[in-house]
Amino acid sequence: MSFINDPTRAFSPLLKLTAFSDAQMTKEVGSLLLPYDATAMDSTYSNIICDPKTIGAQSGTGTYKGTKSSDLRVSFLLDDTTYSNLVAYALPAILITDSVDAIVKKLLSYCYSQNETTGEPNYLLLKPYGMPLVDSPGGGFKGRLLTMNIKNEIVSLLGDRVKAKIDCTFKESLSPEQLNKTMAATVK
Repeated sequence: MSFINDPTRAFSPLLKLTAFSDAQMTKEVGSLLLPYDATAMDSTYSNIICDPKTIGAQSGTGTYKGTKSSDLRVSFLLDDTTYSNLVAYALPAILITDSVDAIVKKLLSYCYSQNETTGEPNYLLLKPYGMPLVDSPGGGFKGRLLTMNIKNEIVSLLGDRVKAKIDCTFKESLSPEQLNKTMAATVK
């Protein structure tokens, strides 16, 4: 996965995932730079529109009751099978610090594992490079991991992942302060 050892990876779309232990996103746990499938990145935004529950009500008179938390679905593509640099290709997997197996383990610890202080999963900020998301002025999506499906496509003789596709769904999760700012901005 090294961008230094394999310059061909510099042309992959990238997403920076940063984990925080608190909802205000002030205590950083760590971050990862991950290649993703741009065609498999989906954002879902839903409004709650309710039909009236009265007898004789006309169709089309639904009322707005708020919004649901947004979802973001991303497919991360991790692959150590191609290297343009022959020296990097010959390196043993243990010497490659950003191998697929190491990245999957970090991703699990940042997104899935429970935080030691709160006992809950970490809060995440996801920022794709060059493509802003609508959740914040900085273009990031703030939330927590909802689901993660790891598909190991190639595994080495030693049991290390060499190629994997990781499908994740993140659920919007804002601190009370961020929620108040969002609510105030929509009221204006």
